[in-house]
Amino acid sequence: MNEIKLKEESYNLEYKLEIPKSDKTWLKSIVSFSNTAGGELIIGVEDKTLKIVGIKEDRSIIEQRVIETIYNNIVPKPIVDISFKNVDGVDIVSVYIAKGTDTPYFIKNEGVDKGCYVRYGSTDRLATESERLELMLSKKNTSFTCEIYDKEGQKEKLNEERINNFLNGINDKVITKKLIDHSKLVEWNLIKKVNGNTYATNGYMILTINPFNCVVQIGVFEGNTKSKLNHEFIIEGSIIKQFDDTMEIVLKELENGYLFESKRKIKYKLPEVSIREIVANAIIHRNYLENHPIRISIFNDRIEVFSPGSLYDGLQIEEALSGISKLRNPNVAELFYHLGIIEKWGSGIIRANEELKNDSKKEIIFTVNNHGVNATLSMEPQNSIKINTLNIDNYLKNKQLFSRRELESDLNMTEHQARYYIEKWLKEGKVMKQGASTRSFYEVVK
Repeated sequence: MNEIKLKEESYNLEYKLEIPKSDKTWLKSIVSFSNTAGGELIIGVEDKTLKIVGIKEDRSIIEQRVIETIYNNIVPKPIVDISFKNVDGVDIVSVYIAKGTDTPYFIKNEGVDKGCYVRYGSTDRLATESERLELMLSKKNTSFTCEIYDKEGQKEKLNEERINNFLNGINDKVITKKLIDHSKLVEWNLIKKVNGNTYATNGYMILTINPFNCVVQIGVFEGNTKSKLNHEFIIEGSIIKQFDDTMEIVLKELENGYLFESKRKIKYKLPEVSIREIVANAIIHRNYLENHPIRISIFNDRIEVFSPGSLYDGLQIEEALSGISKLRNPNVAELFYHLGIIEKWGSGIIRANEELKNDSKKEIIFTVNNHGVNATLSMEPQNSIKINTLNIDNYLKNKQLFSRRELESDLNMTEHQARYYIEKWLKEGKVMKQGASTRSFYEVVK
């Protein structure tokens, strides 16, 4: 008898009790795995209980059905491998799907607009227009910021004077002691030479005149909700200017007296390093194909930073928190590194959380959807969370399943306090997330 330990559904794992009558139900998973990070579809297992039920059909019949359905309904043809496992006397089917190189993949009769899916968490969701464009660029091993700028057929030709002015401005700010020259701009795909002419890429353009509708919007609110806006700022111009201006405004809003050390130093409600990392992260990693602003909302108890565009190339938030980085805009990140705005790629979130911990603040809470990534930095001290009169450990002992709203109600928590504890329990393995993102609940691990 073979034994198998099943994990809960995730970004690269999906269960089906049987092959659904509607092919679209499971073909979405094949498509999303191909478009994202690859994955495995296991048939013969209940997805909620992880109970192994097995398949009823013969191996040869179900293998033929799976292969034919995939190859007849998904274009381009994904890379799949089927195997069978016998567990407790019953067969289960493992369909392994490789991360595709011919993206975007989609369900043929739905078309690329309505049949292209991507995977996040344990959910297959319809790819946005910008995500489909990114998948097309990924097929060519490139990205939007590395492509030649083209507005209605007109490319941006650069002369030596214009390039030199850009280099002079950048080299005045470089802190890596390595002067940037023409060859570096070519190497980083900030400029491209074609038939004797030099053209600007989209990356070069957002670093200079920035003709795209990609700005930073800062709103300062009274209290802890968006019901009353005190004042707002719109930051335009090159993204280097956007970073500098945004930091100046945000830090001004978060001033909290002075520290008296060897000399007087401004004190902020949050560590400056943590604010800097999150703002830089939003600007460097945002999707510049998305026609939405970076939104920074400042409340009495927290600051929220929203960056347009979901995580890139199948990256999951757990991976980002551990230091794994996938660069959507590599040429922008390269330049920001030499300007000293970021240090080592992938270390920013870790460093931001360390600074928050040293300041007795809670770690950053990230939420991700198909519109973008939101980072919440709480100004409340770590030990300020009060859990009514009920001990938190007793809560888990007396619960089997609960939702975030139930946790808020049961323990008289705010939404941010509830999210903090849920994130903490997930990391500690005390609870498991179940259900879709909009209807999720949490199962206590006994």
